[in-house]
Formats: sequence, C-alpha cells, structure tokens
Amino acid sequence: MRRVYIERKDRLHESFIAALDRLDAEGREPDRWEEECLSYALGAMACSMYLVAEVELDAFHRPPAERSPDAVAALAARPRRFTKEMLRSGLEYVQSRYADASPPSAVPPALAASRLAVQSSLLS
Repeated sequence: MRRVYIERKDRLHESFIAALDRLDAEGREPDRWEEECLSYALGAMACSMYLVAEVELDAFHRPPAERSPDAVAALAARPRRFTKEMLRSGLEYVQSRYADASPPSAVPPALAASRLAVQSSLLS
C-alpha cells in the first residue's frame, strides 16, 4: 500500500510540474481557469486527497472551448491570486513538508471518512 501511495503522489507531483513547464514553454502565466485548477490540485496534494488533485490536473488541460462558461465567468470576476512562481514554490513546500506523510489509511478515522465522502461526491 505504501509503495502505491508514494508512486501516486510522485506521479501527481510530476504532472503538476509538467503543467507549469507547459506554461513556461508557452511563455505565459496561467489563465484564471488554469490557476484555479493548479491551486486546488496543490491544496488537495497537501491534504493527501489525490483523487481530487487528479481531477484538478485533468481540468487544467481542458481546452477553453470545453470549459464551463458559468465557471469561466465566475473566475473572471475574481482577482488573480497565484503566479507560476508561487505555485512552484507551493509544490516545493508540499514536497518537503509532506515527504514522509503516511498513507491515508493512517489518518484519524474521522478525517479519513470525511476525505472519502468528498472523493465519493466527486465521482457521482
């Protein structure tokens, strides 16, 4: 279990870095949609909510034409919050702070149940 957990965490970190590298290659900062996806993915990784992080990283790659117009409009009304550099620093913090974190099964039962409820709601 621990090996699978570590491999999943490492794969998500690599996907996050690849998303930032893509923005670097395109010579731009994330748009509001991408910024939101990356910030939510980062927070989810910090909480070991890897399914949520996967969903957010998948949404990051969604072409503009396939994004929800309502979500795009709501995001456009909010100020920008994170730059690539801030997101990169956040990932470095998560990687160093939670490098030896236990798999979710070692989390207190109440927190694990809450996490399961959130992840289950995303699948329905």
